[in-house]
Amino acid sequence: MASLTLRIGATYGYASKTHGAMPALCPCEEGKMRSSTSYGVRSRKLGSNAGVRITARTFGKARIGTYAEKASGHITVESEPERIVAHMLCIDPRVRSFKPQPFTVDLHSKRLLYTREEIVEGRKARKGLAGSLTYTPDFATVQIDGLQYVYEVKIEGYEGDGSYQEKIERAREVIEAYGYSLFTVVVPADERHPLLINTQLLKPALTRAQEYLTPDLVNRVERYCESGPVLQRDLCADIQISTSLIPPLLAIGVLRANMAHHRIHNSLELSAAFGDLSHLCLIEELRS
Repeated sequence: MASLTLRIGATYGYASKTHGAMPALCPCEEGKMRSSTSYGVRSRKLGSNAGVRITARTFGKARIGTYAEKASGHITVESEPERIVAHMLCIDPRVRSFKPQPFTVDLHSKRLLYTREEIVEGRKARKGLAGSLTYTPDFATVQIDGLQYVYEVKIEGYEGDGSYQEKIERAREVIEAYGYSLFTVVVPADERHPLLINTQLLKPALTRAQEYLTPDLVNRVERYCESGPVLQRDLCADIQISTSLIPPLLAIGVLRANMAHHRIHNSLELSAAFGDLSHLCLIEELRS
């Protein structure tokens, strides 16, 4: 039994702990993607901001706080679409690390500015020049294979006008000269979209999986799925497990499903993944 525990633990990366049933994970409420909370209004815990904190601000854009281990802990982003993308990067097995607002592109000098001092110097050098001459991307990632990607995040219906797209293309030339690849990702406005709902279930599930999944449970799930795809409702009923265990089973690669197009729901078709995490590679679904 000890050797079986070590094999299962090594395969899926969790400790063999036994705990009570996993608390239910809150799904998104239906509706449209909400904009940032307006100034002077206390933020409420809704489907669009469950588990995150609107951080205090005195002026400018609202800042949304969330936790991302791959970004070295607590980070702040400026919108709900950015939070969704940050969580996608958290669960994507190809992403080693990422950083929000990693640098500023100086379109005049065609340089990347990484420090406050460089930004101040660039502002002085551009004094008197007309037009928008800087651009700051929303995220930069370092992939497991060493490649570096940069992401600009937009919400569906607000992708920017022609002048903005021209600015992005000018920034792309500079960014790619430094070895990055720039992508624009467009987050669906509909909160009922499977990508949004599933991401918000999988991200917290990934951090809790080690506490609630045991080698015995994993073995039962894999044996049940040996004959082929099964429905979530049948799996949970026949081996008597809580539906709240489905997200962590998906998050660590015990199960797999089409996360881009189908919500985690009783009718979801599931298959044994045997450690494969490719169903968590979701960011490509948003690339424009």
